[in-house]
Amino acid sequence: MLTVFILLLNCEKEENFETNILQEGTIESPDYIFDLGKKLENPYTVKNMQKAYQNLLSNKNSNFTKTGASKIQTTHYYVRFLPKDDIEKEVLQDKDELMLFDMPLDYELEEGVGGAYHDPSISEGKITWQYTVVSLDYQFRNIKYEKLADLFLQDDEDEKGNIKNKLSTDFWYELEDEALRITGNQDDDDSEDSNIVYRRRKWYPSGRIIYEDNTTATSRNIPLQGAKIIVKRWFKWKSAITDVNGNFRVGKFRSKKVKCAIKWERKDWDIRSGSYGQAWYSFESLRRGSNWNITIRESSTPRNWLYASIHRGALHYFYSYNTYGIRKPYNKWIFLKRRLHLGAKYKRGRAHYFDFNKAWWSSPVAIYSQGNNGTVYDSRELFATTIHELAHVSHWEIGYSTGQYVIDALADDPFLPESWAVGVEHTITNRVYSATIVGANNFPLDFDRQDWTLREIQTSSEGYTPIVIDMIDDINQSTTRIGGTIDNNRPNDRVSGYSLSELEDALPSSLGSWWTWRTKIREKYNNPTEGDALDYLFREYR
Repeated sequence: MLTVFILLLNCEKEENFETNILQEGTIESPDYIFDLGKKLENPYTVKNMQKAYQNLLSNKNSNFTKTGASKIQTTHYYVRFLPKDDIEKEVLQDKDELMLFDMPLDYELEEGVGGAYHDPSISEGKITWQYTVVSLDYQFRNIKYEKLADLFLQDDEDEKGNIKNKLSTDFWYELEDEALRITGNQDDDDSEDSNIVYRRRKWYPSGRIIYEDNTTATSRNIPLQGAKIIVKRWFKWKSAITDVNGNFRVGKFRSKKVKCAIKWERKDWDIRSGSYGQAWYSFESLRRGSNWNITIRESSTPRNWLYASIHRGALHYFYSYNTYGIRKPYNKWIFLKRRLHLGAKYKRGRAHYFDFNKAWWSSPVAIYSQGNNGTVYDSRELFATTIHELAHVSHWEIGYSTGQYVIDALADDPFLPESWAVGVEHTITNRVYSATIVGANNFPLDFDRQDWTLREIQTSSEGYTPIVIDMIDDINQSTTRIGGTIDNNRPNDRVSGYSLSELEDALPSSLGSWWTWRTKIREKYNNPTEGDALDYLFREYR
């Protein structure tokens, strides 16, 4: 196991902070590897299809003729790719528009669990085999691959019922059923139903995904929007994205059963099980006439609940950034879009962003289910932490760097990156979750440290200051009743009226840190409240 030493970008909200910024890190296997189950005999190989054809040809009740035999030949390849890096994988996904599966497609697969699959023959820290199906005319690139089987697949019919490759519907359905039977893959009740037309009625698998949003204040079930649903049957699949109500509906199937899964990815990001391995809600069986309605709860599916919590934060930041006038994270890739990897770790730890992890395909962002002290995070805390780390991602792309972070951390605490991330976290989280109301002035006391005294900020904050919130809001915490008391030892905040967009636009784009930010804010914007009050905040928070 390769061991590296990495700089820890301190991003955990705890009262007792670690003082050492160096932490030993290791390359990890996926957080949980689910079981493939039994390997199934592939009914769609050309060999098995030809065998099924010969069986039907000898059946006096079949309408088969020898003329059909010439059409049973390779139409698709069942293949697996082994990309050497993210770029090769993104080429397959985005340029070639292939749906990639980390697990082989001809296994039973453990149902309903959260995790990933990593081929044991592939070293930890390497991309595992990626399985898919390609058409006969697919142009293979210079990316390592293996052909696993020659397949004979009937093309899907269009919405008008037309079959693209001209085989009759009855021909295909009888052939497929016989191939399933001789390989031991026939649906349990198919043998009891001789009416092939009835067995092959069309249907559109659908369902609803619900998420348990549990905080210290309340627990509620809400729709999980924006989740990528994969519905498959052997080597055919369709996908859909859940809508604002958590509902999905995929395209047409003509089988009695399918398998449904959530692939925790979108075009802009994916969620890892640990540092490596695509996270999945593993495939569950669904029968025609039923809906795939699931509720992702912390108690019953804890890993999937962690993935869903991170997904909600990423979805909001990536697709609602314009609401706040700030930048979209991970948006600098022009010629080939790259996904940001978000590592979900079901264990104790400290959330962080390591920009240089991209060099070896590890997740630059890591989010843990528990704090270092064992505190189990609720859904709001996980949402807020995701926002916090994504704010770091955007900040690094503006021009801040790991090198500058090291300089700032060694000289003092990294006030600029942490204060900025705290401000973004506070603004977005309190928009999504209504703020806790404390005292007569409706003071929002969530994720912002505005109840801290100046001494606490200066000596214990490790750079996490409320300066962004202070420059935006019109609340002076030294004269506001918080927790039933007024404490003039809190900062005398007389600045207000800035926007999150303005403060991000003033962030230093290269070398320069805390005071450079202050100077750019003053130069760019004419704010009547700034005066000496702005200098006071920047001075006292250091």
